[in-house]
Amino acid sequence: MSGRGLPIAAHLALLVALTFVSAFVVMLAILTWLPPRPPNLMRADHLVAAFARGYAQARETGRAPTDNTLHWRITAQPPRALDNPPARIVRGQVAQRLSVDPDAVMVAVTETARRDVVFYRVRDIEAHGRMREMHELHVRLHGPPPPPPANRAPPPPLFAPPPGGVMLLAGFEIGARLPEGRWLIMRQGADRDTLGWLSRAALILGATLALLSCLALVFAHRLAAPIQSFARAVQSVGLDPASESVRPAGPRELHAAAQAVNAMQARLRALITDRTRTLATVAHDMRTPLMRLRLAAENTEPALRERMAREIGNIEALISSFIAFARDDPAEEARVRLDLAALLQSLVDDREAAGERVSYEGAERLVMSGQMLGLTRLFSNLIDNAVRYGAGARVSLRDSSAGAIIDIVDDGPGIPAAERENVFKPFVRLNAEAGGAGLGLPAARAIARAHGGDVAIVDSPRGAHFQIVLPL
Repeated sequence: MSGRGLPIAAHLALLVALTFVSAFVVMLAILTWLPPRPPNLMRADHLVAAFARGYAQARETGRAPTDNTLHWRITAQPPRALDNPPARIVRGQVAQRLSVDPDAVMVAVTETARRDVVFYRVRDIEAHGRMREMHELHVRLHGPPPPPPANRAPPPPLFAPPPGGVMLLAGFEIGARLPEGRWLIMRQGADRDTLGWLSRAALILGATLALLSCLALVFAHRLAAPIQSFARAVQSVGLDPASESVRPAGPRELHAAAQAVNAMQARLRALITDRTRTLATVAHDMRTPLMRLRLAAENTEPALRERMAREIGNIEALISSFIAFARDDPAEEARVRLDLAALLQSLVDDREAAGERVSYEGAERLVMSGQMLGLTRLFSNLIDNAVRYGAGARVSLRDSSAGAIIDIVDDGPGIPAAERENVFKPFVRLNAEAGGAGLGLPAARAIARAHGGDVAIVDSPRGAHFQIVLPL
């Protein structure tokens, strides 16, 4: 398949590839820019001291303390207890600190860590000042670090170990029985460090999703814009075969489709030109013998002469109808800005001046783009039918969201529902005695559809009701 541009499958493959690359970049960013997720550990000695303060406050006030990092409550039931070495150590420290019987203390610990496994992270230089005491303790225990080179200042330490002998706990719950018999329980609350780490990770993921969404929108626009342009061009060709050819753009498949549409448009132009030329030739060739027949009829007796003149007139009317039907196509006339209300009013005024029962009501001005002669033939055909078969026409115009709506109603017998579509076919006549070639309504619908609208017969209390919809 020839044509420029990448296939649609290549565009989608490129989008998928960018998605995978973005996911890889996100993972790399999380691993590079974010430190390891901090463990949710707290110092056991600090916990014992905090529980002692809360226990004293609960004894005085009878209410559980409030804290942002620890959860407190007072219940009648004792808390859960786990019999493991860390729990026994903390239980003894709490009982000693509170000066109560160890049986009045319950401790549960699910996770512990020693100082040779977990380190406190120094967050910035200011926070390093808060770690000075632990750093000095580290120097006393392990000696000073090696001196830096003479030409470079020593960098601030990123990590510092906890003091010696300190136990770190997580998933703990500590409870002690109050003098009145209820239990004060303290358990671990939300870890701000963990929440901060999760928020930073979520921020990176959200930024990546936003970037991927923007990329997806760009790709969707790059794919949809040529398709929308192609659809508008094809619609223009359908309305006017003489319009500009479709320009190939976008993916390779649209190039091939544009070439096919352009080839079809060329065949339509050739077909319309051949049809018009053929009908014009036939009309010209038929008018010459008709003129001879009319001259010959002048030498016949009066009764035969009148009959021949009537038949010759009918044939000339049919020929004129054929030519008008052939020329009712959008390729024959340029479109201009016109006042639809003024056009209808002028058609009604002409018929009123001829003594016909025709009236107009509706908008005084409604501008649209269309073919002046084509629309004149459209409305003239429908008004003439209403006057001929319905003894009059009531024409109205209104503006709506669908476009301009023109209603032409007569007072005739109407059109049966089963025949409302058949009358728009060429050479179909409901009343053969009324004459005509049956091409007025098909020509009217062809002109309306060439403008992007349509003509339909709708229900009416009496007579026939033709409704024309034209986009503005």
